[in-house]
Amino acid sequence: MSQLPIRSVAAGLALALGFTPALPLGAASTRLSTTASARDFLAGDLDGTTLTSDGRLTLGPVFTARAWPEEAAGAVVFGAASDSAGRVYVATGGGQGRLFVSEPDGTVRVLFEAQEPNVTAVAVGRGGEIVCGTSPGGRLWRVDPKAKEPSKAGTPAGETGEAAVWSLAFAPDGTVFAGTGGKGRIWKAGRNGRASLHAEVEDSHVRSLLVLGDGTLVAGTSDHGLVVAVTAEGKVRTLHDFARPEVTALALGPGGAVLAVATSVEVPPLSQQRSEPRSPGVPAPSSAGAPGPGQDPVPQGTVSVSATTSPVRPAAASAASREGSAEVVVIAPDGFVEPAWILPEETVYGARWDEGRGALLLATGPRGRVYSLKDRRLRLEAQVDQKQVVSTPAVPGGFAVVSATSPGVQRPAAGNAVGKGNYTSSVRDAGRLSRSGSLRFEGTVPKGASVVLSARSGNSEKPDGTWSEWVQPGPAGVFGAPPARYFQWRAELSAAASGEAPVVERVEMSWAERNARPIVENVTVLEPGAVFPRSGATSGSAVLSVTNPDENGAFAGLESQKEGIEATGKKLFRKGFRTVTWKGTDPNGDALRYDLEVRRDGSPSWFAIRRDVDDSFVSFDTTPLPDGRYRFRVTASDKTSNAEGEALVATEESDLALVDATPPVLTVVERKLVGDLVLLRVKAVDALSPLSRAEGTVSADRWRPLAAADGALDGREEELTLSVPKPAGPALLAIRAVDASGNSSSVSAEYPGEFR
Repeated sequence: MSQLPIRSVAAGLALALGFTPALPLGAASTRLSTTASARDFLAGDLDGTTLTSDGRLTLGPVFTARAWPEEAAGAVVFGAASDSAGRVYVATGGGQGRLFVSEPDGTVRVLFEAQEPNVTAVAVGRGGEIVCGTSPGGRLWRVDPKAKEPSKAGTPAGETGEAAVWSLAFAPDGTVFAGTGGKGRIWKAGRNGRASLHAEVEDSHVRSLLVLGDGTLVAGTSDHGLVVAVTAEGKVRTLHDFARPEVTALALGPGGAVLAVATSVEVPPLSQQRSEPRSPGVPAPSSAGAPGPGQDPVPQGTVSVSATTSPVRPAAASAASREGSAEVVVIAPDGFVEPAWILPEETVYGARWDEGRGALLLATGPRGRVYSLKDRRLRLEAQVDQKQVVSTPAVPGGFAVVSATSPGVQRPAAGNAVGKGNYTSSVRDAGRLSRSGSLRFEGTVPKGASVVLSARSGNSEKPDGTWSEWVQPGPAGVFGAPPARYFQWRAELSAAASGEAPVVERVEMSWAERNARPIVENVTVLEPGAVFPRSGATSGSAVLSVTNPDENGAFAGLESQKEGIEATGKKLFRKGFRTVTWKGTDPNGDALRYDLEVRRDGSPSWFAIRRDVDDSFVSFDTTPLPDGRYRFRVTASDKTSNAEGEALVATEESDLALVDATPPVLTVVERKLVGDLVLLRVKAVDALSPLSRAEGTVSADRWRPLAAADGALDGREEELTLSVPKPAGPALLAIRAVDASGNSSSVSAEYPGEFR
């Protein structure tokens, strides 16, 4: 195979950014979006392309659809099965239950028309015999594939009287098993046109069936998510209990292992999905929503099928309710269960073992994808426009894609052509207005094949008419999309004339954000003495861990910070210090550095306290600042993340803060004896700060709160009195006053010498 070497479509980033006209203001750091893994590629949309299990994008099978007959308009697909000739039989509902057949040439016709509003299941036996089930009423029908009149194509194969038939399976001897809804029953029908109860499962619905080679029947249920084995005598044994509520598919894998698929998705209950048939020529049930004779009531459990038989279609569910998750497990013949794969954001509606691929095919929604799972490696086989793929029956050339809505069946194109295909990435959010950069890919391109990249931009989260046109990179690898917040790229793959397809392994797209100004807010000056130690401060630092200088009694001790205590974020106390805090953010996510400055009220000049700080606070000694009122200013800069001349700054100022290092002045006014009391009266005066606390003590026994003479200790000048019983012996009476800035002073007098 002739191939070109690994190819890179891009030039250096400098060229990319230089090619596009610069925006006003500087650009922040360049952002690079890389798509290089299966998970990355799966975030986008594929059209005629496929994704290998190891994350390589290449061309895939092309599917074609034929127009369906008019009577299929509005029909909802419940299930499908194929025969050995490649015919695909599609069970539909939505007001009139019909079984359609898609011929190998793609033509579609009505094969069987039921009296009930829904044909909910279909199965094809080894000999080509066709059986379908209708709902409500739970009837089984054998359908003649050669019949010309749809109304006469069906022969009754048995009646279950159940609300719904959800699943069908043939045993080797031609016996048909039917899984029903309402009471979790399994019925069996022979060729005599009668059905009999085979087993009951402790769940609401039997959603899927599989017959093993030894005749054991395996059933998957809905509501509790059970996988059970049923013997020929009808005895039930649980094989696995899923955390997800519905087992949508069972398949026989290598070595006799059972592959079971469970899913979870919010859907309306069946009782909300059916009403009268639309066709006036078909007899209706006895009443809409009420069971007819011999029929069980409609169950209230849920099954993940999207159908309605009302003339007015229900409103579409929200995206969140349509999406689900799925899990695949392998159940060994001895009962050992191993997890095989989890699809966290997709629902599996059907699965079957594909012998040609040696893999399990998974039909999923809500993105219309078909996966193959082999040796615990997932490969994306195809993606179609319809959002829900319900089945992938085998047909010549591979598999057909059966979706929940018209056109219903898409078949591989003649010759399985893989000439062209596209891949569209998910939308990349730059966060804010950005300018385009480079676009490049790495991969293998055979001679004569091609990979064409293009990109577009817009300012709405989802691409719409306001987005730019697709533009291809220039010779330097630059894509000249207009500046915008959102970007998206596309790859168009074309095979060589020989059929060799290109492979894309990695795609890189860059953009440069427009630099946004930092934000500084909440500049706050903490109370006097409050400090925050820096990260990593040790017990040997000068910061003392006394949060209140009086917490330990009259003579407070100053203890170093204890080992093992995290310093950062803990508010400590240090006399004479002040702390300024703030909050700084950068819209671009740039690292910020800060300057803290101070200005005395009335002065035009700012003076630096700290520069180039990376913390969001500064604790500093106020000794250099004379007493007075000050404002503090914080300046944030993103200079470390931007080129010279492109950095931006933002500033914010604090409210006025008082710096007061001068303690109150205490003057003794009176020392006297009054009866059995000793009285010490002082006058306290502070130049700037109001007094906040006054206390007295006798021989350092304890501090007693003192009240001001006017009843409120809140002024800069107060009269304070300490009155205590006469001591038994000599004593020292003291009064201490503390202002709002934490400055304190005291005065004392000896008893009895200084008292008269």
